Amino acid sequence: MPREIDPFYVQPQDKLEDMADVLKPALEFTDADLDRLSPEAKNLFAGRRRLGIDWLDRYEVVLEITRSPGGCGCGVREGQKIVFDMRHKVKPGLSDAPLCVHLMAPALSLFYMTFDRAAEGLNPMTCVWRYIECPMTGHHGEAKALAEVSLRTTDTHEPVFKRWLNEEPK
Repeated sequence: MPREIDPFYVQPQDKLEDMADVLKPALEFTDADLDRLSPEAKNLFAGRRRLGIDWLDRYEVVLEITRSPGGCGCGVREGQKIVFDMRHKVKPGLSDAPLCVHLMAPALSLFYMTFDRAAEGLNPMTCVWRYIECPMTGHHGEAKALAEVSLRTTDTHEPVFKRWLNEEPK
């Protein structure tokens, strides 16, 4: 679909007026700063129109250990979890796995695409991004820990499986 008629792409003439009262104080922007934003930056901010300004607070990412052979040097075990907020910070009160940087490092790539997908109203977790593996393999890969990645709500901790985070576009 050409960008001129794509309802999810911010048009160059979009001044983000409906969001200015929130964006300007949060980013210490002036009207001139908003005018100078690139279409790509406007598109990123405009995603909040669809999901709401507070969408980062409504979801969290969970890494649940699905495989951890006895040789894992960090001590992660099957069934343990590492929970992140949508700002990439570990939530220690909800996490019970040792904080293994080797297992957490692959999760960083999830956050690189999170905002882009969410700006379109899409669930950032897809079938492609459902599993990560620890790069520390031990002897011939026998100690490699694996984790399933999921998105869940912060209030009920229910997993989010729907494709669209808000309502599906018409």
